[in-house]
Amino acid sequence: MATVTLSLNGRPYEIACDDGQEERLQTLGIDLDRRVSDMARRLGPVADSRLLAMAALVIADELASARAVADASTQRAAERDAAAAADAVESMARRMDAIATRLSAP
Repeated sequence: MATVTLSLNGRPYEIACDDGQEERLQTLGIDLDRRVSDMARRLGPVADSRLLAMAALVIADELASARAVADASTQRAAERDAAAAADAVESMARRMDAIATRLSAP
């Protein structure tokens, strides 16, 4: 198991991760540090735990919004697929009717 030291608002945090995930964790840590540091500048003196909680809530909100967009996109795609399938079935039914009409003609 590897460890990575992240700097969040000027404080070091040692975080364990799976081997090979160090670079990804560093990248995520840099993004989190940017968010926390921006909040600290805007809010002034605030406890680290409160800053981290606020950053976590902002990220959770972004994730929820992204999931809602993805869910809506998936729903629209499913509706398009269902409509296309219904159109294909209707088209086949018309062709079958036409064939049946020709076969039953004298």
